[in-house]
Amino acid sequence: MFPTIHNRYTMATFLLLLTTALLYGAQERRVESVTVRGLRNISETAVIAALRLKPGEPFNEANLEADRRTIDAMGLFSAVRPSVEQTETGVRITFDVVENPLIREVRFTGNTVLTNEQLLEVIRNKPGFVFNTNLAEPDIRAIRDAYQRAGYVVLPEGYIPPDYETGVLTIALSELRVGQIKVEGNTKTRTSVILRELRTKPNDLFNITRWQRDINRLYNTGYFDQITPEEEPAAPGVIDITLKVKERPTGRLNVGFAIDSRRRLIGLAEIYETNFQGSGRTVGVNFQSTGGRNGNSIELLFTEPYLDRQRTSLSVSLYNKLVYRFTSNFFGGSIDPNLEQRYDERRRGVTVGVSRPLNDFLSASIGLRAEDVNTNRVATTQGSGFIRQDGSLTSLTLRGVYNNRDFDLDPAQGQYLALTLEPGVSNIRTAEQAFLDSGVVKLGRSNFLRGSIDYRIYFSPQGRRTQPDDKRQVFAFRAYYGTVSGSVPFFEQFFIGGAETLRGYPEDRFWGKNALLLSFEYRQPIEKAFTAVFFVDVGHAWGGYPSVNEFSQSSNLNLQVGYGLGVRVRTPLGPLRIDYGIGRDGGRTHFSVGQVF
Repeated sequence: MFPTIHNRYTMATFLLLLTTALLYGAQERRVESVTVRGLRNISETAVIAALRLKPGEPFNEANLEADRRTIDAMGLFSAVRPSVEQTETGVRITFDVVENPLIREVRFTGNTVLTNEQLLEVIRNKPGFVFNTNLAEPDIRAIRDAYQRAGYVVLPEGYIPPDYETGVLTIALSELRVGQIKVEGNTKTRTSVILRELRTKPNDLFNITRWQRDINRLYNTGYFDQITPEEEPAAPGVIDITLKVKERPTGRLNVGFAIDSRRRLIGLAEIYETNFQGSGRTVGVNFQSTGGRNGNSIELLFTEPYLDRQRTSLSVSLYNKLVYRFTSNFFGGSIDPNLEQRYDERRRGVTVGVSRPLNDFLSASIGLRAEDVNTNRVATTQGSGFIRQDGSLTSLTLRGVYNNRDFDLDPAQGQYLALTLEPGVSNIRTAEQAFLDSGVVKLGRSNFLRGSIDYRIYFSPQGRRTQPDDKRQVFAFRAYYGTVSGSVPFFEQFFIGGAETLRGYPEDRFWGKNALLLSFEYRQPIEKAFTAVFFVDVGHAWGGYPSVNEFSQSSNLNLQVGYGLGVRVRTPLGPLRIDYGIGRDGGRTHFSVGQVF
């Protein structure tokens, strides 16, 4: 019995050892070589470098499958077939591949906005390279982004790989076009008036930037509280647009009292319509009275915004108005009780202006002004007198404006630049004798030339507004300079000081033939209709007529500083402005309507 058991034990041991040896040998099979066959334009070294299996490394099926997937994922091959050859010492691995065609040409169709060269710069599948399927989607995204940067929308219709014969990669594009443009919600404004404000027309390529400017332009008319555009597909590559508008009151009928920026109580009666019969025309009658025999003013206004297809506008103003400037107590010193207690100018005249946009941002205008001006001798120290002058004035105004602000009434982003040149002639009939004797004032005709530059820039960390009531923190800066050459009447000088220029100082505190103003504002929205403002104004006017009592003037630039806080409250009549400015002589409160700039 014992020999039999022993033989069985010996056989089992042998089989166990043999199995162990075979398993051990299989686990220790090593890679002798890795070869990639079928390459024509791609480096074999570059392919092998991406694989896990390397000569000398242990071989297993899992790594082989992983390497097959790696080669396939390169996007450079249409087929990948691995094979393993057993040798006495290991395995030899071969990957048979079918390489994608070599790109010889990239052919774009349907593109008109961007050239073939511009599109070729943004894609990665380029001539001279093997077509990579992995780059198809990134190329399409890159083309869309390039169109978006240019302000347009493109719809890729096809990305056709090259063949082995021609090597032509074809990318078919469809640039989005505008179909119909409709308007809904307007009960007063004529549809034609709304559509004429749009630079975007049916069958145009849809330009995102231009369309946003169109919306802003409609808001800047002041006819609408809300404008909601809705786009819907009309056909392949075409969208119809519907503008849903909510109109705002554009007419004013006011009878009552108000306080102006010089803190005078004004009685007023006003009929004012900026969208007369829905035509976009402005018609207005403005009557104001500050009391007394000389305190009435009347002005008739008319504007035709579209004289022709080039969008030429015409504005006409007829007026007989009182321009108030100073009262005696501003000048200090003793007051002559026999003279009037305030200085003002009675201006009777007409202004006619014609303006035309040159493009979306540039416009040019020409205007004619003819006035007759009468002034009075305000009470001051008797020895000082005042520069009283009466006469007529005719001037021609040439102006060029660059304006890319988002919203004109309350900008958050953009720039404004106005260059103005105004040649004119004055004819002084009568003047203060003391100044006639000194030669400061001359009777008769005199020529003058006024020039100015007004630059404003606005920046918001949150970017441009797309709706007027978008909350934005705004940093606003203004730089203004003006100068007059020739002999100019006192009332045609530059005046600096008060609510619209140098806050913290009396209205028109400084005068002269030269003026400089620098203003900075930081505007912080608190609520939808309420904004807090911090401001700094630096400015001066110099080189003009002599001082009057304590209203000392300068022949040279002597910058004055005003700073303070203010609030803007949005009302149906526009932003109500209250500023408290601190100047050289203390603080002063200013009331007005609208932004300073």
